[in-house]
Amino acid sequence: MTGSAPSTDLPLSGKVAIVTGTSRGVGVGIAHELLRAGATVIGCSRGELPGLPGAETVEGGAERSRQWVCDQGQIASIEAFVSRVVEEFGRIDILVNNAGGTVPSPSPEAVPELVQKIQGSPRADDEFERSALFHAFAVQMNLISPLWFALRVYREMRNQDGTGSIVNISSGAGHPAGAPTLVSYGAAKSGLDHLTRSLAIEWGPTARVNCLALGPTMTDNFQQFVLGEDSQGATYFKDVPLGRAGTPAEVGRTIVFLCSGQADYINGTTIEMDGGMLPGVLYENGLKAITDLL
Repeated sequence: MTGSAPSTDLPLSGKVAIVTGTSRGVGVGIAHELLRAGATVIGCSRGELPGLPGAETVEGGAERSRQWVCDQGQIASIEAFVSRVVEEFGRIDILVNNAGGTVPSPSPEAVPELVQKIQGSPRADDEFERSALFHAFAVQMNLISPLWFALRVYREMRNQDGTGSIVNISSGAGHPAGAPTLVSYGAAKSGLDHLTRSLAIEWGPTARVNCLALGPTMTDNFQQFVLGEDSQGATYFKDVPLGRAGTPAEVGRTIVFLCSGQADYINGTTIEMDGGMLPGVLYENGLKAITDLL
């Protein structure tokens, strides 16, 4: 393994972690907390970056991190990425399936062109085709691609000593109560919760599989596009019992806890990180950020 060795007192010292979706936001926060805990972290994004964003702010972080390109919508890209990690670092102890996301749509059957463009799904002039491709893309990025990554990484974990740890990043939108404005995203995240349980049963004790279902999380994009002028969220968070968003660092520290050896009997579980809010209370607020642009 290359890079400066962290203190052996750190809970993840010597561990090698993959975190998907580390160009910004929650993924970067997760990666930083894993670095602080002593892990070597390999992040990935669809576009090339000079390094893992902000890794130099963590002691030894620049040396113990990489940021490589991976299109998680392509099996061959996942294969090449994981093979490269194993070639350079020899093993994979942790996988965090963070990449995903979507954009609320005012109607599921008539997705506006702007919503499609923001989400990044394939373009189409025909309204039905555009809507179908939008939903297919949401399911691919939020369910199928995490499954592909988990399958490929587990093929390494099963041949290693110790127990691997896979953490999927889900959403409160996956709650059985439903997710209006986020129908395909909610369905995909619900599937991810179920997938977590199923893989935990399939792969124990070689690998543990858990999931975090996030509520509102304070990233730059969330602050700019969702909160806007209500920068402190006084209105937006009035129905969240804790009165605020979570932070990427809090998400990262929860993952460190799950992977640290301090909680190894937690397996197949989805932990809700939503400040105690009831399902559905923020859908109208989230949609407003989009309809204001239309």
